[in-house]
Amino acid sequence: MKPLLLMLILSLASPAIAKDRAWQDATVANISSDTSGTVVAPIGGMIVGVPIRRTYYWIKTEKITYVLFLSGGKRPLDVTLHGATKIAIDGRNGHILDDGGKDVKLPIVEKIAN
Repeated sequence: MKPLLLMLILSLASPAIAKDRAWQDATVANISSDTSGTVVAPIGGMIVGVPIRRTYYWIKTEKITYVLFLSGGKRPLDVTLHGATKIAIDGRNGHILDDGGKDVKLPIVEKIAN
């Protein structure tokens, strides 16, 4: 029984260890969103047009400004424009700490040297 308990503890600890990220201080430099057309979808027995919404976040660090993309179906990030945040880069994705301290993963669509 003890080996099973040890495996359970290690499996729960592994994701926590993997979440150690190289966080950088940053600010939310800009937020922009637009609606690019609509999708027709059946909702409650009716056919309705649902707008496609895209939101972009400019996260500025000391050396690079990252433009992150949030697709239409997701809730907007809980961040303050011109407010402080933290960012960690994970390949083509950026992890942002929102105002509540939650780690949110978004794809990077552009990198701009400062």
